[in-house]
Amino acid sequence: MRDLLRPTALDDADARVAVELARDPDRADAWYCRGIIANRRRDHANAIAALRRAIALRPDAALAWLALGTAFSRGSEWSEATDAYGRAIEHEPSWADAHLNLGLARKQLGDNEGALRAFHAAWVRDPMLTEAARQCVAAIADDVTHDPDTADFAERDEPAPLHPSFTVVVCSIDAAKQTRAVALYRRLFADFPHEIVAVTNPRSLAEAYNQAAQASRADIVLMSHDDVDVIAPDFASRIARLLATRVDALGVIGATRLDGPAVGWSGHPNLRGWIVHRDGDETGWRLDVLDHRPFADGVEILDGVVMAARRDVLRAVPFDAVTFDGFHLYHLDWSHRVARAGFRVGVCGELIVVHASRGSYGAEWERRAARFCALHGVGRGEPKPSSFAGATLNSLRQVRAFFARLSSLAEGVGDPLAQALKRLEGQAVFGL
Repeated sequence: MRDLLRPTALDDADARVAVELARDPDRADAWYCRGIIANRRRDHANAIAALRRAIALRPDAALAWLALGTAFSRGSEWSEATDAYGRAIEHEPSWADAHLNLGLARKQLGDNEGALRAFHAAWVRDPMLTEAARQCVAAIADDVTHDPDTADFAERDEPAPLHPSFTVVVCSIDAAKQTRAVALYRRLFADFPHEIVAVTNPRSLAEAYNQAAQASRADIVLMSHDDVDVIAPDFASRIARLLATRVDALGVIGATRLDGPAVGWSGHPNLRGWIVHRDGDETGWRLDVLDHRPFADGVEILDGVVMAARRDVLRAVPFDAVTFDGFHLYHLDWSHRVARAGFRVGVCGELIVVHASRGSYGAEWERRAARFCALHGVGRGEPKPSSFAGATLNSLRQVRAFFARLSSLAEGVGDPLAQALKRLEGQAVFGL
């Protein structure tokens, strides 16, 4: 019967339903189809009546509840729509569309908190539901823009803090940028044993990182561009916890597939991470949220803006400084080989890195990309479309509040990192 519900076949479908109901007036599926037909015809009153009859006969019919919510929404009966979508979700909690529709109805009612939670639930259940991602990010951005008292991004209150040692490597051709980056990392790692290796005018980033890793005696090596800032107040301890409990190498942006010479080449739902962009000429902060998760493992490639790894990983899988003897693609090649070697690679958006550049893709990048694609057998097709959920905010406080809110929503989904930390409390993790 549902095969007849094409727009060009509604009259035939209606006639068929009438025959079925004449034979058996208690057929719930026939009443459901009548409701769908009426919805398609924008006859919402009859749609509501038919769908209520279907639900009376089968109270657990999630599809009927969902269609009833649509009928109420089209008639701007938002309270009734909210109830119907909620009942659909009770019976089918995994339906992302139902959560999205619930969020839209709650938004119409002015229930911004309920709408936000529904949008986030839809996004979690279907990362390809770009409207849910867009609505979720827009709702948080609107909230932090208009509420000056929104809670700030806070440090995690975790037991038994880990204190590994760090080597921080910053390469630069700009003395002012290098000085600023060194000061940033001295502040961020003040509570940890650390050294900062500032490399001026390196021949290549791969060579510089290899040399620093070989000379290091630290537990963790962090590699950073010189044009970054960091918002997370416990940046160092977050990295320490993740590299002790969840992954062996870490970045802030990445993808679960290698399909071409850029992180975004494989498109959604393969992209992971959060990042902020702002250069010196911009007045606002541009937030790019690739995924709903503050942390994600199972990553195949990392962007090179900020990367960290245990020293033993860099010893086992060094950068390819022969093939990538410049400033492009070294990070994709390295992280891909790290993942293929069996090490765990992840991204942590909660590090909240601000980058002053969106990358350079000129002639030099093209040459390196051709070399990269030939080496790995990728990039033969066009890059897949990507829909980043983004927002532009007006102050650093708003940015911090935005990510605090997004992280708090994720905590309701579960926090495996906190669970792992409880199991590891008091254990010695580092000492490589």
